[in-house]
Amino acid sequence: MTNPESAASSAEQPAGQPYRVLARKYRPRNFSELVGQDALVRTLTNAITSGRIAHAFMLTGVRGVGKTTTARIIAKALNYTGPDGTAGPTAGQTDDCAICRAIAEDRHPDVMEMDAASRT
Repeated sequence: MTNPESAASSAEQPAGQPYRVLARKYRPRNFSELVGQDALVRTLTNAITSGRIAHAFMLTGVRGVGKTTTARIIAKALNYTGPDGTAGPTAGQTDDCAICRAIAEDRHPDVMEMDAASRT
């Protein structure tokens, strides 16, 4: 006898695709997708477009407000290389950048996530 819950969950997951937690599946990938952080997004996009980028950013807040997500978006925006090979910070989409994909997948050697919970 099959379990109806396992049958339903396997029907929702495409074959051959690894399971991903919803928070990671729907995590914002650029500034335009950040919700509830309008002042932060405006400040960061203005800094990038004007070329006045700070040498460091400190993101603080309670668990779940988007600190790690925002840090990854900042890293992708600052390390962006366009499809034509021109590199430079951007406040726009970063989906077409190999470096940005590596950052999103936690495999870029120059981007290190420092997290107090895991002590890295």
